[in-house]
Amino acid sequence: MERGSRGLFAGRRIRRPRLWVSVVTVIAAFGLGIGAGYATGLVPGLYARWTAAPEVSASPSASASATPTVSVGPLAPIDRELDEADGLAGLISLVVPDEGNGTFSAVPGTTAEVDGGGPVRYVRIDVEDGLDVATTAFRDFVMDTLNDPRGWGSEGRQQFVLTDGAADIRIVLASPVTAAGLCVPTDSDAAADADGATSPSSTADLTCEAQGIVPLSLYDWAAGLSRYEDDRTGSRRYQLAHSVGYVLGDEAGTCTSGEASVMVVQETMPAECSVNPWPFPDAPVPEPSASA
Repeated sequence: MERGSRGLFAGRRIRRPRLWVSVVTVIAAFGLGIGAGYATGLVPGLYARWTAAPEVSASPSASASATPTVSVGPLAPIDRELDEADGLAGLISLVVPDEGNGTFSAVPGTTAEVDGGGPVRYVRIDVEDGLDVATTAFRDFVMDTLNDPRGWGSEGRQQFVLTDGAADIRIVLASPVTAAGLCVPTDSDAAADADGATSPSSTADLTCEAQGIVPLSLYDWAAGLSRYEDDRTGSRRYQLAHSVGYVLGDEAGTCTSGEASVMVVQETMPAECSVNPWPFPDAPVPEPSASA
């Protein structure tokens, strides 16, 4: 019997490749070797290109037009002496700078809510840094006005509680320019609103009343409004109550004669109208208790 040697694959039904298959295999291996060598030089360059940090150009600096320009006009010097009413309102100087540094500090202090006093409105009082103001006296004047029986909380409608943290209403005493520009939207805000974007930065949401901000100009606070003549305490109570009314959702009122409501713009009302600094001027005011 003829014995044919099948080598390693004997008995496994595996046939040796024919000669032409071997030739093709050798050629293919040679080609792969060349390709691998080329790729070895190429791939690192591609990898470096893919993973390199992108070039970042420096962004342009903010345009000066992004800050609103506010003008308050020439302000006449306050030519009088300080009086007791000024001191009770927090004034220790009648020299008012046109513009301050634009930063604020909350006046420290808190009060407790009163049981049965009505819904609570938390109030924070901020004063522009650098102003010559007795902040504690100013704070007390504001809170006394807000919680007066003739004020917005009359007869348990609501109560105003002092805080130096997060608040519903923020009373801000500032220099005239700072106060006038406090809630003026920047050019970029106005452009975003014109494009129809609905976001918290839209100009409608930047109004002082929408943000719960009551801006008070230190000049008006010190000089008083002309319609109040020498009643500067009444003028100060009106400035405060009128602006708080907007935050509470009231709108400007009108007057043709008689006593004006507090929401009338009393500086420009007809001469037939008389001034009034209170939301509820006819509410009864308790008599001060007799001293022991």
